[in-house]
Amino acid sequence: MVTLDSFQPGLPQRWLPDETLFSLCSRYHVASGNKLPATTCSQLFGHPRHGCAHDFPARLDHFLGVAGGALGTAASIVEEHTLLPLYLRFASVEMVDATCNAAAQSSSGRLKFQLGLLTSRFRANHPLKACRACMQEDTLQHITPYWHREHQLPGVWICLRHGCWLQSSDLKATGVSRFGWLLPAPPQFLPSPTTSPRASVVQLARMVASLVAKPGLRLSALLMRQAVRVALADRGLLAGTAQRLRRVAAGEACAEFLRPLLDLEQMGQLPASSDEGYAEIARQLSARSAGVHPLRRLALAAWLFDDLEDLLARMEAISSSTDTTASAPASSAQLQDDPRRARLVALIASGVSTSAAAKEVGIDTTTGMVWAAAAGLATPRRPKALKGDLRGRLIALLRKGVTKEEAAAYGEVSLQTVTTLLRTEVGLHEAWRQAGFENARCHNRRVWARITAANPLSGVKAARMAEPAAYAWLYRNDRDWLAENTAKMVRAVRLSQARVDWDARDRQLAGQVRQTALQMLEMQGIRHVRLSQLFQRIPELKAKILRLDRMPLTRAAVFAVVNRASTGASSTCDPRLLAAPDKFSVARHGMTPFKNGGEGSDAT
Repeated sequence: MVTLDSFQPGLPQRWLPDETLFSLCSRYHVASGNKLPATTCSQLFGHPRHGCAHDFPARLDHFLGVAGGALGTAASIVEEHTLLPLYLRFASVEMVDATCNAAAQSSSGRLKFQLGLLTSRFRANHPLKACRACMQEDTLQHITPYWHREHQLPGVWICLRHGCWLQSSDLKATGVSRFGWLLPAPPQFLPSPTTSPRASVVQLARMVASLVAKPGLRLSALLMRQAVRVALADRGLLAGTAQRLRRVAAGEACAEFLRPLLDLEQMGQLPASSDEGYAEIARQLSARSAGVHPLRRLALAAWLFDDLEDLLARMEAISSSTDTTASAPASSAQLQDDPRRARLVALIASGVSTSAAAKEVGIDTTTGMVWAAAAGLATPRRPKALKGDLRGRLIALLRKGVTKEEAAAYGEVSLQTVTTLLRTEVGLHEAWRQAGFENARCHNRRVWARITAANPLSGVKAARMAEPAAYAWLYRNDRDWLAENTAKMVRAVRLSQARVDWDARDRQLAGQVRQTALQMLEMQGIRHVRLSQLFQRIPELKAKILRLDRMPLTRAAVFAVVNRASTGASSTCDPRLLAAPDKFSVARHGMTPFKNGGEGSDAT
C-alpha cells in the first residue's frame, strides 16, 4: 500500500474547520515543496491528474490508503468535505451509492455527467471563493488561509459569518492552473460587488448552507412539491376550487424575488420575467420535476419559506398526515397530497367494489383502479374497448416492451386506452418499462457496433458524431459496455494514426496568438500580456505548450508577447513585433523551453 512515510512533511492528519478535500491537499502540496502539481497528485491519488479537481472528489480509495485512515472514510469525506452533498440531497438511494462509488474509484468528470450538471444550463465549474475576513482569521489561527466548504457551495456568494461578499478566484474554474494546487491569496481574486447583498442572496445562501450541513438528509421530490403548493396557497397565489396557479401574480412575485440573483455567476438561468417565473413554478409543481437542478429548487424554497427548518416542518406535517412516504413514486394523480388514497385502498381490500369505493371517496372509477394497481390490488373490470382476447394480446405485447403507439395501432384502440391498461394492470407498467429498456439497450448496442465496425479507424469522436443518439444513450445507461468497445477503437486509431501536419498547425496557432495579443494590447488596453491570459483566450495553446519545440512560429509569437517584458527590452510589448511573425525564430532570440509547461511565465 502506498504511504507518505518517506515524504517530508507528511499529509496533514486533521481537517481544519469546514475544510474541503482540495484545500487539505493544497496545504500538503505547499508544505511538501513539490514543484509540479502532478507530483503531489500522483503521491496522493496515484494519478498525475485525477484527484486534483477542486469541487468533486476522485480516486478516494487510493487517497485513504495514503492517509492511513487518519482522515475518515470515503463516505465521510464526500459528505463533509466536498460539494457533492448538495446534489445528493435530492437523489435516489441508487444514485447516492453510484456517486460514492464513482468518487472512490474513477475521475470527477464522470460524476458531473451522472448528476446531469453538464446539461443543466447551470455552469458545472464551481469557481473557488473566499472571504477576506475569514482569510485573515485563518492566517492568525491556523498559519495559512484555506478553502471553506460552505463558501464553495453553488448559490452561496456571501460569507454567512461576516455578511460580506465572497471573492471569486480567476484560477482553476477558468482553465488556468486547472491541474494545480492552490490556497486563497488576494492576487487571484476578482473584484466583488460594492453594494450590500440583497435579501434574496442571503436567503438562498442560508438555504443552501443549511441543507448541506445536515448529514445524510434526502428530500422527497413529491413532499417538496406538496409543501410548495401549500406555501403558494398560504400566499393567495392559488385560485378557485381546483387551486390553480395565478399566472400573473405568482410569476411576478417569483421573478421579483429572484431578480437580484441573476447577476451572480452560475445563477443567470433563473427566471427573469413574470412569464418565466410562472413557468418555473409550474415546472416544479409538475410530477415530472425529478431532474430539476438543486439551485432551482432551493431558489424557489428561499422565496416561499422562512428557512430550511420551515420547509422541513411543512414536509413533515404533510408526510405524517398521509400514507405518502419519502420514497413513494410520483404520478399525475399525486400533484396534491390526497388522504383519499389510503381510504380507497382500505375499502377495496375489505371487499368493496372499485366503483363503489371510488364513489365513496369521491373520485373517478378509473382513478380508483390506478390507485389500487399502484397498491398492488387487482380489480375486476368490465371492458368496453378491450373485448375478447384483445386485452390479453395487448398485455403480452406490452410485456415485450413495444411502444404505446405500436400497441394502440395493433389493437386499433386509442393511446389513452393503452395508457389506462398500463396503469391499471398490476405490475404491467414496471414490466413494460424494463422490457423497453432492454430493447433500447440491444438496439443502441447494434447501432454502435455497426458504425464502429464500418469505420474502425475513424475514431470515437467521428463515430459519436455519426450516431449521437446511440452514443448518448449508451453513455448514460450502458457505460461499461461502451467503454470496453471505445477502448478497442482508441487502440486501433493510435496504431494507424496519420502524421500530424505540424507546419499547418504551427501557422494557424501562431496567427491566433498574434491576433489575440493585438486585441488585448490595442483594444482592451492591457499593457503586460501574461501567458495565463493567452491560455484563457486560446485553450488550444495550453494543450500544445509542451510541443512548442515542433512549432517555432508559435513559439516565437508567444515569446514576443509574453517574455518581452521579462527580457527588459521594453516596459510593454510593442504591437509591431507581432506584425511579421516570420522575422522571429528560436535561433535569433536564443529562446529556451518554458518550464513547467509554461506556468513559469505567469509571473511576467
